[in-house]
Amino acid sequence: MNNLIERVKQYLAAHTDISQQKLANQIGISGAALSGFLRGSYKGDQKAIADKLEALLSADESRSRAISEIRSPEIIETNIMRQIKFGMDYARDRNDIIVIYGAPGIGKTITARDWAADNPTSIFITANPNLATKRCVMEEILEALRQRIDGRADRMHRSIVKALEKTNRPIIIDEAHFLRLEALETLRAIYDATGVPLILISNPTIMDKITEKNKLITGQFFSRSVKIQLNESVPLEDVEAIVLQNGVELDEEALDELHRAANKTGALRLMTKLYLFALKMAHSAGEKLSIRHIQAAEQVITIV
Repeated sequence: MNNLIERVKQYLAAHTDISQQKLANQIGISGAALSGFLRGSYKGDQKAIADKLEALLSADESRSRAISEIRSPEIIETNIMRQIKFGMDYARDRNDIIVIYGAPGIGKTITARDWAADNPTSIFITANPNLATKRCVMEEILEALRQRIDGRADRMHRSIVKALEKTNRPIIIDEAHFLRLEALETLRAIYDATGVPLILISNPTIMDKITEKNKLITGQFFSRSVKIQLNESVPLEDVEAIVLQNGVELDEEALDELHRAANKTGALRLMTKLYLFALKMAHSAGEKLSIRHIQAAEQVITIV
């Protein structure tokens, strides 16, 4: 028991973002119970707490081993990422509306976040099914601006316009396909009033909204926005740059198989998962990664 208590204390010392109370929450006990257990004064079921702590520590140690044994590839700038950055640069430099869309898994979000980090005045919002209305969008913008969120939509709109006009601060909406038509129209109105760059990052379904049939509602997007449909073809060079890191060597056959996976649904994201899964299989068998491991991984990870 003393050894477990010492391991828990070492875990807390190493994970400064996890408090004793947060650890207690993670294993489903009270902070007082965990505190008593660590002091050796807990009068309840010590074994139950010990089992929960052991499971948590074992999982953490397993994750640490996995990370040290098999390093994830460093992020490299792909051809698609360069397309995205070009479009975002254009919107910033021309104070324009731009819609950049392509399939999932090709690096849209990570590229947009990196671009926003390099342009720190940007307002970055991630839409989702629960953040899709005009009010939600305005609240997110006001929060980013550290402005008061008033209950009335017209007041929120005026506050945003007052805070943004003549600032050239880009507004970036990731996962923009979740936005309702009213939210798109609100963003258009903010753009018209402020002239700040407006960048929408989306999957192709956004074009179901910004279409001829909806142009009376989303007319500004339909007629005035620049639309970039990403070239989703992944070149072999990008696959090689991703997987041939950390001393990994692969023959042409194995690289071709990963290249094939990268050009299926899920793109580079799924290809990278396939690669890491195959690498884990090879490592567990004490073997060098080969086409055999990649094909075995494909029997587990569906490539469509």
